Amino acid sequence: MSRLRVLGRIDRYVARLFVLSYLTAFFLVVGLFLILDMATKLDDYLQPGADGTSPPLWMVAHFYLLEVPFLYLQMSPFVTLVAGLFTTARLAKANEIVAVLNAGVSARRLLAPVFLGAGLLALGMVGLREWATAELGRQRDVLQDQLLERRERPVYSHFWIRDTAGRKLRLQLFQPAIEAGDVARFELMSSSYREGRRWIVVTADAGTWNPELGVWELERGLRVEDTPDERKTEEVSVLTDVDFTPADVELAYRGRERPEGLSLDELRLLLAREPSSATLRTLFHYNMTFPLAGLVLLLVGLPFLVGQERGRAVERIAKGFFLCLVYFGVDFVSRTLGMQGELGPIHAGWLPIVVFGSLGLVLFAGMKS
Repeated sequence: MSRLRVLGRIDRYVARLFVLSYLTAFFLVVGLFLILDMATKLDDYLQPGADGTSPPLWMVAHFYLLEVPFLYLQMSPFVTLVAGLFTTARLAKANEIVAVLNAGVSARRLLAPVFLGAGLLALGMVGLREWATAELGRQRDVLQDQLLERRERPVYSHFWIRDTAGRKLRLQLFQPAIEAGDVARFELMSSSYREGRRWIVVTADAGTWNPELGVWELERGLRVEDTPDERKTEEVSVLTDVDFTPADVELAYRGRERPEGLSLDELRLLLAREPSSATLRTLFHYNMTFPLAGLVLLLVGLPFLVGQERGRAVERIAKGFFLCLVYFGVDFVSRTLGMQGELGPIHAGWLPIVVFGSLGLVLFAGMKS
């Protein structure tokens, strides 16, 4: 059997085809979902507020510009599969696969640049998720709140958080600082926890974050300490019993409202405070396995285009798309069951990868070569 020189002319040719196909697939898939999102939400964003004015178009455009990386992260396995199918279909249409097979080179070796590219993209997905969440996520969420609620700053209400020691506290309302000069503030805070024989309850009507001192300055703060022997009640002006920052509150709120959008670092922080959460544990494993989905879908989809004697390329691509939809269906069901506690977090995160990865290896090994 003949061998291809690593990074030789054919490898570079296939890699170039894959890059061009990936760009096409990116604009096709991400663009399609962007249009669908705009079709369902644009009216809400542009609807006049109580003062009769609508948000400027530049604000809507800015929001969708920030939304693109997150849409891509959701659909990146699909983009990788489509790019791989386009690349293979082009090779098959020009009879280049047949020529390579007749020269004694296996189809698996011919498609090695495609899988190498998919592997590099999987690594890039991990970095992109962490960067986009840290650098763009908060700005996107603030813009969306401004478009929907017509207010300068978001307001989060009625939720629980845990401090750095895992103590639970409840906030009636929280308003983060968005621009220079803003001050983070909460209203109606309460926390109760046990330390040895002591039961401690801390309440406050309101609290303002002092960024210079790194403390919450309280309004009408009250601390009650109960022991079997006595009860101590004192007024407090600074919160010292529970340790949390405005960033912790925002993270806890996002963990409640949009947990699927959390990064690995954010999930680690939340899991350190709430290790028993089925939702957080499932999403942690899911975030680790999801970048591999593009490689798995290539293993499953590409054999439909290689070594098939009959059937048009369009029909074979349709089969690949169908398997992609089945994968996403299994992925959604297993993730949902895991977040509900019906399936173990490890099983929920790894089941689609293991099942479809095994199927893909069987199909790829049996591909005509």
